[in-house]
Amino acid sequence: GRSRMPGPEILAAVTAERVRQSRLWDREHDWGYGDCSSPQVSAPVKVAVLTEECGEVARAALDGTVDLKDELVQVAAVCFAWLESL
Repeated sequence: GRSRMPGPEILAAVTAERVRQSRLWDREHDWGYGDCSSPQVSAPVKVAVLTEECGEVARAALDGTVDLKDELVQVAAVCFAWLESL
């Protein structure tokens, strides 16, 4: 079986994903400016982003076509970003 991720490794993975998301969305786009940490991105858009990521978690859990750990890290990073905006 796969080994468990220790807490510090999880936090490092979420932090790295936050950096990736921040860099990817550090621009003007159809939904505002920035990632889910940006107050310029509306709450409905943030819900859509989080829902899409949760869908990927469901897909990973149900059919294994994507990596569950990676998808959970992405969900955690989106949640973290949204919390930053509050």
